[in-house]
Amino acid sequence: MGLSQNFVDAHISNWESQLTSPSYAHRQKWPSRLFHHSPLENIIPILQSGHLLSRNHSEKVRKIDVAGPSIIASRADAYDFARLYFRPRTPTQYSIEGIMKPSDIQHGTHAPVLYMLVFDARKILTEPGISFSDMNMQSPQAKYGSDEKFFSAIPFADVYHEGSHPSGSAITKHRCAEVLAPSPMKIDDKLQWIYCRSDAERRLLVHMLGPSSAQWLKRIRVSDDLLVFQKRYPFVKAVSLARNGIVFELAPRNDGQSISVKVEVWDNKKAAVCSFIYKKLAATPPPPAPAWRAQHDLKDGKYLVRLTVEDHLAFEANLVLGNAPF
Repeated sequence: MGLSQNFVDAHISNWESQLTSPSYAHRQKWPSRLFHHSPLENIIPILQSGHLLSRNHSEKVRKIDVAGPSIIASRADAYDFARLYFRPRTPTQYSIEGIMKPSDIQHGTHAPVLYMLVFDARKILTEPGISFSDMNMQSPQAKYGSDEKFFSAIPFADVYHEGSHPSGSAITKHRCAEVLAPSPMKIDDKLQWIYCRSDAERRLLVHMLGPSSAQWLKRIRVSDDLLVFQKRYPFVKAVSLARNGIVFELAPRNDGQSISVKVEVWDNKKAAVCSFIYKKLAATPPPPAPAWRAQHDLKDGKYLVRLTVEDHLAFEANLVLGNAPF
């Protein structure tokens, strides 16, 4: 049996009123929502099927595993549940989000292009069969339960905490407190938004979904109102076509290191048009240019454009130049 509606409403109201600090005003929007981050490769089957699956149920459809092998092996209690978080930007997300160089990868895996599914907390927490944990379920110390008494004992001050804290503090673990839902979990009636880091990554998702994108288009958005992403590593912000080349804008690494970028273009007959390889490119071009341009003469028409960053797919979509009849 899920939590009662009155209990959930009281929880949300209480924490919305507590999370009003001007420094972290975005947190006030978290208690009424639940979050699930997913790499590009895995969000496609989630949206195409309309269901969020457990680890066990997703074995045949999960394209990549963004949990480190040693972390996965530590505990199996949650393998039959679809898993969500009470907040975005958890320590788990911190360790995997973004296009990393090999030396950046912490647990043998990462999610180059990451999306955030944002759910209505009221609809999920009041459903039968819902459980929740006080920290990441892979932690040997994690406890979980399904009643109001256990839920009330979760240290939500730590769960919703923002900013620095002492090394070794339990805050880090509690930020990963989870909601465990029976699998498969139908998402259409519970999903509010699919957040993207940029317009380019929104275009990428729509392109990769193909016809399945029609169902979700109004919910796929670019927004920082909930601050759901870390953005420590590079990603493609925008891509457009001009008659003298492919214009692309990149988000930089936090440390300012150069990155490798490959730009490829095909015409509407799938014939290669041009290809550029930049082995060491600064994310931001020298002023006054707002973006990079891969110089090539293009005629009006429809083109498939792909950008690969650090050998990872970072953008792919069909773009139209001029008044092409497509």
